[in-house]
Amino acid sequence: MEITRVAVRFGLIFLLAAAAAGWGGVVPDAAPRESAIAAQASRGGQAWRAAVASDHPLASQAGVAALQAGGNAVDAACATALALGVLHPESSGMGGGAFVLVYVAKERKIYALDARERAPAAITPAAYLKDGKAMPELSQRGGLAVAVPGEVRGLGEMVRRWGALPFRRCVEPAQKLAAHGFPVSSRLAASTAAIERPAPAAASPKPDPLFMKIFASRPLREGEIWRRPDLAWTLGKLRAGPDAFYNGEIAAEIVKAVRGAGGVLTADDLKNYATVDRTPLETSYRGLRVASMPPSSSGGVALIETLGILETRYPSGMAPARETRGSAAQLHVLAEAFKHAFADRARYLGDTDFVSVDVPHFTDHRYHAELAARIKPGAVLARDAYGTPGPPPAPRKDAGTTHLSVIDAEGNAVALTTTVNLGFGAHLVAGKTGIVLNNEMDDFSLQPGVPNAFGLIGNEQNAIAPRKRPLSSMTPTIVLDPEGGVRVVVGAAGGPTIITSVAQVLSNVVDWNMDAQAAIEAPRIHHQWFPEVLGVEPGINADAIAGLGKIGHKTKTVQHIGNVNLLVKTSRGIDAAAEPRSPGQPAGYGPKCDDKTYARPFTVTRGAGKVQLRILKYTTPRPPAPGLGPVAQDVFNPAFELCRGLGPGWQVAPGSFGAAFLKELQASDSPDLKAALAACPVTYRNVDRVCAPCVAGNQNCPCADRDISDWIFCEKP
Repeated sequence: MEITRVAVRFGLIFLLAAAAAGWGGVVPDAAPRESAIAAQASRGGQAWRAAVASDHPLASQAGVAALQAGGNAVDAACATALALGVLHPESSGMGGGAFVLVYVAKERKIYALDARERAPAAITPAAYLKDGKAMPELSQRGGLAVAVPGEVRGLGEMVRRWGALPFRRCVEPAQKLAAHGFPVSSRLAASTAAIERPAPAAASPKPDPLFMKIFASRPLREGEIWRRPDLAWTLGKLRAGPDAFYNGEIAAEIVKAVRGAGGVLTADDLKNYATVDRTPLETSYRGLRVASMPPSSSGGVALIETLGILETRYPSGMAPARETRGSAAQLHVLAEAFKHAFADRARYLGDTDFVSVDVPHFTDHRYHAELAARIKPGAVLARDAYGTPGPPPAPRKDAGTTHLSVIDAEGNAVALTTTVNLGFGAHLVAGKTGIVLNNEMDDFSLQPGVPNAFGLIGNEQNAIAPRKRPLSSMTPTIVLDPEGGVRVVVGAAGGPTIITSVAQVLSNVVDWNMDAQAAIEAPRIHHQWFPEVLGVEPGINADAIAGLGKIGHKTKTVQHIGNVNLLVKTSRGIDAAAEPRSPGQPAGYGPKCDDKTYARPFTVTRGAGKVQLRILKYTTPRPPAPGLGPVAQDVFNPAFELCRGLGPGWQVAPGSFGAAFLKELQASDSPDLKAALAACPVTYRNVDRVCAPCVAGNQNCPCADRDISDWIFCEKP
């Protein structure tokens, strides 16, 4: 066995407590080094018992720290989301909004929480018109672009209802990162370098001097340490609870900034903001239960419509289907399914608190069968032949969204997608708070025939109205197995490519039996019905692209389609994937680490290093093992928890155990164990058959059906 291997079949594991289980162990009091990030996060493929997948390794680690501090998946999601707002302010933050799915394992129930931004009460469609013509720049930059932020209220509400930690504990990692600094990611560096001043025009909002000072006075360099004392101050206030955001100093700064930039948002808009409980949209796909977000997100409807078409087209599953994966024929069917879904999105979807949406029709398998039957093997349809015929819709590059996925050791799960819409939102900072405000008003349909910044089209269903939520493409999704346990947690960033990316990655896992990393890395396509262009990533086969062209598709190479964060529950544990299209990394750990799980702690000294370790217990009841004293007997006690790994960054080392425990193990009747211990602490020995003597005399021995292949001890690297 290699000295760094972290897997065990059945054995004793000592786990770092002081450095890893404590809140400050993962989120340090000083700016983390790049080496520290690499040591504690993984590029995917782990068999963890609890995991977080997000767009930044430090954010993923903040979530894991919440779990190890006694929190659950909800607490981890909150900590991760707030950290992402510090680390990637171009994508998300307190000035944006979110959609959340929460799976509560003990209830076997999925909840949907709508924390989407709302239009200010005083807004009117006329504010975005000049001489009767829509002025999209007004919905993309400046005060009129800002909708009432919902992320903070949403995070606070989910922690209040389903979390295990106080809200302030979820804020701490983000506050420390802002105060002490963090290495600038490649994405953040590129985003700041790409900031441009708006073209001079009478109707164009003037650049916000504070925004330009913070983000555009000079391009940030990848790897440099960047501190945000303004955000640290705001997060310090937020420790008191979400109300500190919607009332008082923070709220006053938001209102002042928005109104000073020509907007109409008021203190009452903030004070009166509330999340909305929604009923998750659900469907059956290949025997699995798929749950996603209902309107005001279009993601769930479009995803279910796409999956329904695919299941009808390939009733026995994808792998044995007549079209080879990645061929022109298979990609054609996928693109046509997308076009049907996006046509319905454009014509009919909107905020169901304001307009009527026939969701049962769009999620009905009979309707999906009808759409599947329209797909022609060798041709595309006329534009109006996609989806359900209806009134002509009004015609819509994304950096302003992020997604995170969490599964904890108890089986709870969270899929959370949060956004400021376009990169850096409205390019407006809320005064001394440092908060980047969203430009979510651009997600409304300003006027029939006018695309928004994503080229998406819609109609009066998604027209601007006071307190209305704009239509979104965010698609947080949780998939359950037939027994009701979590199988997949997935979501994405990327504007309308969110929907198509989630559908393809989910199909890769379910239909093509790919592991999480392969499912994420596979090249993608994207079609949103309008414009009539099929986006293809460079990895798509050239012959397939040529074949698509012959069928009638107008293809265009797109470097990156979507940015997905994926967790898949397998028999080995949680398979976490790292999106190669982003700097994100998942993080996780083997056992559930809290004081209820541990036996007694002890301290081990090796050279100049000193670290506190704890004995972890098994959950599977086991009969006593003969010849062991009361401390060593803990190895086989009932209530011990099987531990599958230490997680990245920990080294296997000899001699790392307590004196009392060592003494009792040395008194054991096992000659193999005695021989191994006699060599400690000078050398490490793998003990392959500790229970061999026991097995020979007693078939009821706890190890009668297996070997203890690894006795693993760990120390700080």
